Amino acid sequence: MGSNLMTPMLGIDITPGLHLQWHIFGLTINADIVWATLIAGAVVIALGLTLRAKATSGVPGKFQLLWELAVGAIQTQVDDSIGPRGANVVPLALTLFIFIFTCNLFEVLSIGSPIDFLPAPTSDINLPLAMALYVIVLVHRAAIKNRGVKGYFLHYATQPFPAKAFPINLFMNVIEELVKPVTLTLRLFGNLFAGGLMLSLLTALVIWKLGPVPIGGILSVPFTLLWKTFDMAIGAIQAFIFALLTILYFDTAMAQDGAH
Repeated sequence: MGSNLMTPMLGIDITPGLHLQWHIFGLTINADIVWATLIAGAVVIALGLTLRAKATSGVPGKFQLLWELAVGAIQTQVDDSIGPRGANVVPLALTLFIFIFTCNLFEVLSIGSPIDFLPAPTSDINLPLAMALYVIVLVHRAAIKNRGVKGYFLHYATQPFPAKAFPINLFMNVIEELVKPVTLTLRLFGNLFAGGLMLSLLTALVIWKLGPVPIGGILSVPFTLLWKTFDMAIGAIQAFIFALLTILYFDTAMAQDGAH
């Protein structure tokens, strides 16, 4: 994905969404997104292995306590939404939260250049879309397991209105199912992509206004740090929202018809 924003007043090209690319068998692959995703995955695995090595049934250390707080928060949300039947959703939601938050933290390493060698993988639409589709497939699998194949299809024809209104039910439910992965994808991607764009704009501001000033480059540091701090908070919130929506989608899939 690439775009070019030309600001006449600044005379500066801002080119967000550029990537180092591989061309394999006619396919274009964003190489920086691939290795950033692999690094984020390795970080999550390393955190899990570290936790297993340090886990104790006695007084937990700070690292274990942090994990237990995260697990407790997800567990509480699942219990409140789905109940005991949602126990299998906890590891998925927790993993998604930790992985997405790790990916989002890469945004802190960005310097506002056209190409970052370690970009936030979630700022490229391909990763959020892949995760969203993966979640939706699991949600439909849970719905089939809960209602059976016949009940799964009947649900779309008989809910939320009586069976006589099945064309309306079918239309509304199909639209809802199509919107779910789009919502998951665009919310995460849009916020992270906007963060990178804002950092590029801050860099352009330095060139435009602060560049001629003898200490202009230094003056830009507080602005950049302030934005990165705000961006970290947004990254944490978006990771939580993605995990929360995953839980809510499973809640709908695993509930009996008429329960919502």
